[in-house]
Amino acid sequence: MQEVSKMRAMITRYGEFKGIYTVDMFYQGKIPYAVFEWAEDSTAENLKPLYKVRLDPRALTEVPAPTPQLKYQYRLSIEDPRPAD
Repeated sequence: MQEVSKMRAMITRYGEFKGIYTVDMFYQGKIPYAVFEWAEDSTAENLKPLYKVRLDPRALTEVPAPTPQLKYQYRLSIEDPRPAD
């Protein structure tokens, strides 16, 4: 099972700043990914990210007092990969 953490990041959509949000984050090997949406059939034993973004590990830092609700922050903005509604 992969560990899923929570991460705070600046989110953009179509190049426009949308706000600072908390999203899921996990490592695939040694590479961190932000997850915007999980597949409907995703389970704790078989995680299936539907929309994910590869992160630059140099911009990922642990918050000073991590909690289950927030463990990391990301210093770069992330473009939301989901298609338009």
